[in-house]
Amino acid sequence: MSVFENIFTLPLSNPVLLFAVVLLIILFAPIIFTKLRIPYIVGLIAAGIIAGSHGLNIISQSSSIELFSTVGLLYIMFIAGVEVDINGFKRNKIKSIVFSLYSFTIPMALGVVVGVFALGYGVATSVLLACMFASHTLLAYPIVSRYGITKIRSVSMTVIATVVIDTLSLLTLAVVVGNHKGELETLHWVRFAILILAFGVAVLFGLPLVARYFFKRNTDSIAQYIFVLAMMFLSAFFAQLIGMEGIIGAFLSGIALNRLIPSTSALMNRIDFVGNALFIPIFLISVGMLVDLRVLFTSLHAVTVAVVMTVAAIVGKYIPAYLTQKTFKLKPVERTMIFGLSNAHAAATLAVVIVGRQIELFNDDVLNGTILMILVTCIVSSFATEKASRHLAASTKLSVGMGRKAGKILIPVSNPDTIERLVEFAIMIRSDSSREPLYAIYISDRQQVNKSQWEHGERILEKAAFTAAASDVPLEMIHDADNNAARGIIKAAKDYSITDIVLGLHQSSSFGDALFSMRLSTLLRGTSQTVFVAKLLHHANTVQRIVTVIPPNAEYEVGFVSWLYRLGNLHRQTNAKLIFYGNAHTLEEVHQLNRRNETAFEIQRVEFNHWSHLHTLADTLKPDDLFVVVAARKAAVSHTLAMEKLHAVLGKYFVGNSVMIIYPKQPLSDEEQVKFLSGGK
Repeated sequence: MSVFENIFTLPLSNPVLLFAVVLLIILFAPIIFTKLRIPYIVGLIAAGIIAGSHGLNIISQSSSIELFSTVGLLYIMFIAGVEVDINGFKRNKIKSIVFSLYSFTIPMALGVVVGVFALGYGVATSVLLACMFASHTLLAYPIVSRYGITKIRSVSMTVIATVVIDTLSLLTLAVVVGNHKGELETLHWVRFAILILAFGVAVLFGLPLVARYFFKRNTDSIAQYIFVLAMMFLSAFFAQLIGMEGIIGAFLSGIALNRLIPSTSALMNRIDFVGNALFIPIFLISVGMLVDLRVLFTSLHAVTVAVVMTVAAIVGKYIPAYLTQKTFKLKPVERTMIFGLSNAHAAATLAVVIVGRQIELFNDDVLNGTILMILVTCIVSSFATEKASRHLAASTKLSVGMGRKAGKILIPVSNPDTIERLVEFAIMIRSDSSREPLYAIYISDRQQVNKSQWEHGERILEKAAFTAAASDVPLEMIHDADNNAARGIIKAAKDYSITDIVLGLHQSSSFGDALFSMRLSTLLRGTSQTVFVAKLLHHANTVQRIVTVIPPNAEYEVGFVSWLYRLGNLHRQTNAKLIFYGNAHTLEEVHQLNRRNETAFEIQRVEFNHWSHLHTLADTLKPDDLFVVVAARKAAVSHTLAMEKLHAVLGKYFVGNSVMIIYPKQPLSDEEQVKFLSGGK
């Protein structure tokens, strides 16, 4: 009996039972509170209040809970860095800077006034209080991530501003503490500034080089995930080592790896899954465990301090959001999003109150008031973010639905060595909002097919499906038998209403191979779809530049918008620099079309009028470039005589480069296709 008493003694100490209870809370709390129309984040915080030491005392702040909680907080900041829209930030950097200034200076001023005149504290104490009001935590960011709107401008602005504001708040904290201890020496701050600069350069410029080298040589998904986690923790640790908060290091590591972790990649899917399933929920539960509602009944002054702090914290974040909206004429729902994301006070706030308590500038009333402030601001933040996310997600889907259709992508597979990169590439050019599955097809030779060959085809298709599943993308397998592989692909493209076909070329093969050229020619004559032919020497996430050559009159092709749309998707996933070569008129059309796009991307235009000199571009390419040539079928208006030698030129001068040829959509009548499929000329 004593054994059972030890196991079930509260708080739980048995690690197996403790972890099981935590998982049950993570499982059922969101379900229960979602049915009550309460954001699941509030549900997890409430579960922490109930199950924590100030509630039923089921769970205590043990070392294991603290570890998972710390990882969860770092995870939130890291994911925010990885998912931030770098190109969107470049377009909205002025807005981000202005909001950062609003969201730091206004709460700071309000905090000093409230501390001195409303609560009667000294200047030093009031400045520390203001630091808590100014700083905030992206606690509601998982809500935005769940709705898939992490790259909209209001989110990007707030995410970037969070790091700026928290850094300024923590620097102000360091100044106050240094002044209180009499340590404000010039040499100390010079050394601190040098360390911060060195740290920033090492993470933002050094980490991408290391990561790109690692990803090129280690394609194992588990190894890549472990590497990413290790870099996040190391960055957080070194940030702490130089006197900053770990969350700053985690965020900067996310920014550094942003270009190397596409949002639709299997690696990103694993990062999201593990964080949202385990670490982040435990962090939210641990926030709830800090709350002790009994402090409201200790004394009238304690209640007064708590209420004043909470109101000041909320008002101090609403005013900057309101001013930002009015300054840049944003939509009211964007103001709600900015306010929701920036209102929660947790991580940096706790750091400030703990330090303030240690140097005896804060008393118990401020400590208890901080706990209540954390609870209320987190709840307000969750409700505001949930409301704004629901509205913005609906409007984003509507705008996508009014634009170009997502289309269907077919991937002919035959070589096991190229499947993974081909499927990853297809996922990257696919629209994020597309609900269409990918289609993979394997054509067995009808004359030689047997059980062994058929099973070989099944295994190849299963590998394609497994690769797509790792990115949480559905894939339909098509296995057929035909005497002519190209004819089998053409038939499937017609039957499944395919819009794009993605072909792969093995690294050891050449575009100049006669057999390959003959099969591709057959496929192009029998299809109207956009055809991508890719020879990928590295995974697409390591591409730094997409160098694209466009022929004259390409803007008059039916498929012009289609392939440019796909290329834009690839650019958004890899954040690779886009460089277009072509004549002046064609480049201007690309520019104008891009400007009309809601998610316009930055492009560099270089005038190029001599297709016969295509080989000269080989000297301008770098090892991590993707060289894209927009070609055309013979009947197309953009077809030139130089394209007849395109495969030979690519096979001779671009052997060491990742190369892709795009054959834009070209109308083909049903009569022509039927004639081709039946073997007619």
